[in-house]
Amino acid sequence: DPECGLFHKGEKQKCFAYSHMTICDRYGYVLFNKVAPGNMHDSAIFSEIYNDLIDKYKNIKNVCLDAGFNTSPICHQILSSGKKPFLPYKRPMTKKDFFKKYEYVYDEYYDCYLCPNNKILKYSTTNRDGYREYKSNVFDCKNCMYVKKCTNSKSNQKILTRHIWQDYIEEANHLRYKTEVKKI
Repeated sequence: DPECGLFHKGEKQKCFAYSHMTICDRYGYVLFNKVAPGNMHDSAIFSEIYNDLIDKYKNIKNVCLDAGFNTSPICHQILSSGKKPFLPYKRPMTKKDFFKKYEYVYDEYYDCYLCPNNKILKYSTTNRDGYREYKSNVFDCKNCMYVKKCTNSKSNQKILTRHIWQDYIEEANHLRYKTEVKKI
């Protein structure tokens, strides 16, 4: 299939490419490697090979990855297998001059978010990608002094998403502050 390795470099340039993922132990010895089409994201490649890796090397306790692997599905996969993910901080990818997602407070008990103006974003639906959607009340947002830092939607409605496995990312983030993880 010619599309399997087609990689888009910019908007116009297309080329065939491949990606190579190598997994090493703490001493730098290669444990596992895989070549994949260049149009596959590293996190998708990791998810494919992770179970094979831990089946072959049963004594693995910790999995140290770079920030590109700090996703809900990967954190879920690692923690569910009884291993600890060691992941660095990942900067929020928010537009300039807009509130960061961490500035909206999640209320676990009521399953809602509070915006920086203390208005509620209620749960609306779960989309097919596994993200729970939380929406603001357009009447609250319409006259809010922060609306331009919050959303650029024409309806003035803020929509936040939270992956169904977001708790796993939060657990991985808590691990990052432990002394043993900081050393590694």
